[in-house]
Amino acid sequence: MTAHAFEKELPEVFSKADHMPSLPAVALEVLRLTQDEDSTIDELATCLSHDPALAAKILKLSNSSLFGMGQETTTLQRATMVLGLKTVKLMSLSFSLVGSLPKSGARGGFDFGEYWRRSLIRSVAARSLARFTGSGLGDEAFLCGLLAHFGRLVMAQVLPQDYGILAEQEGGWPSPESEESAFGFTSSDLCATLLKDWNVPEVIYMASGYWCRVDELPEDSPDEIRELCLLMSLSALTERVLCDQEKGSALAALNQQLAECNGHSAAEVDAFLIGLESGITETADMLSVQLPCGKSHEEIMNEARQQIVAVSLGQAAQLQRTSDERDRLAFEKERLKEKATTDKLTGLPNRAFFDEFLEAQILQRTRERVPLSLGLVMIDIDHFKKFNDTHGHQAGDAVLAEVGRLLSQSTRKGDVAARYGGEEFAVIAPHTNPYNLRAMAERLRTAIEGAELSFDGTVLKVTASFGGACISEFESEKDLKALVKLADSLLYRSKENGRNCCEVYKKIRFPGR
Repeated sequence: MTAHAFEKELPEVFSKADHMPSLPAVALEVLRLTQDEDSTIDELATCLSHDPALAAKILKLSNSSLFGMGQETTTLQRATMVLGLKTVKLMSLSFSLVGSLPKSGARGGFDFGEYWRRSLIRSVAARSLARFTGSGLGDEAFLCGLLAHFGRLVMAQVLPQDYGILAEQEGGWPSPESEESAFGFTSSDLCATLLKDWNVPEVIYMASGYWCRVDELPEDSPDEIRELCLLMSLSALTERVLCDQEKGSALAALNQQLAECNGHSAAEVDAFLIGLESGITETADMLSVQLPCGKSHEEIMNEARQQIVAVSLGQAAQLQRTSDERDRLAFEKERLKEKATTDKLTGLPNRAFFDEFLEAQILQRTRERVPLSLGLVMIDIDHFKKFNDTHGHQAGDAVLAEVGRLLSQSTRKGDVAARYGGEEFAVIAPHTNPYNLRAMAERLRTAIEGAELSFDGTVLKVTASFGGACISEFESEKDLKALVKLADSLLYRSKENGRNCCEVYKKIRFPGR
């Protein structure tokens, strides 16, 4: 059988992680009943009664503005009759799946508040869009929307450091493109794969995996999957309008698609978006989720409309000119700063930049408690004074420049190679471990050893000694000197062991701690 487009090869850590989410017992039974065409309302009500919290949510749902029928519902049987068997099955599955997920706090750079805000907007928007467009897939859309970002939460749980770093780089909410670039798969791919493994109904996992790549859907896909993918695409635009800084373009796209598909006017779309607010609040209350405080939907819509008007009136050109000038000034400021912090001979950051960057990394870990190990490698060119005496200082300068080029070329993105002073260099690795630090040091040592530099008809070769340490816990700013001192001591051990070798501290805590 051909794999679906969302079924990527996932890292082994996902198959071995102890904290991967699993289906609760009630959710498993709901799934069984969902797949059994002969299941009855009474069987479902009995199943729900085994989970009082879930039963309470279903009762509350039957009386909410999303489903309310004008009279209070007080029993599960009555709620099931009012809502309908399919609705209760899918809503029970929705609430069961999310019931055990964390509702607040943080892990790495992941923001649970933003996760729930966006997930609830997607779920309520998807169901409301089904009603707005005349689709009969409102319940399926609600479940798909509620789980739209589930893959992000799993990645934050299983890969807290790597996904946390990406989240920080992306302003807290990584784009699918950056996820694909960093990991080879997106959180939507992961979500759809997990849902398929859990035997969630096909329409749900297919829409979760294909809504952003409808053109890759298998040709024989049922119409209901294509319809649900469209609802998910529209709900994604709704989320962008209500959550992103740049909301005008998303609102324009939403207006255009709803006008083309269903003939809805911009005013009708505005009223629809503003009306979502109460449903989102109700759903958050049902799921016991504390949403972050923010602007009302009406205020958000005003901002979105103003952004569209600004573009249509030609203010975009002025904004671009302002942006260009700001970029020019920022570039000039950065150029001057770079000049002041760059070693002229090697092109690497100088000692001043090294001290400033390392201090910032230490402060981040002591004040903000960033859970990332910090590695430092000190490098010294072997017998450099003798080399200068033999070949002259100009040849020595050429060698220093070549070593600087090799370090710059061979270090990872995010690591910082600097000239520490004289013939001594350093590499700061903000996210590593002792094993990777040793591998990096050995790679750099081999590059320097294997390099040949032609100078005045003479082939020059040098070697270098390396000492490194990788620490996971820092107590105060004074640990900056402690880290440098520890790495330096390993460097001197390399020299004592014959030079042209690497010595890396094997533990992740300072000696004596």
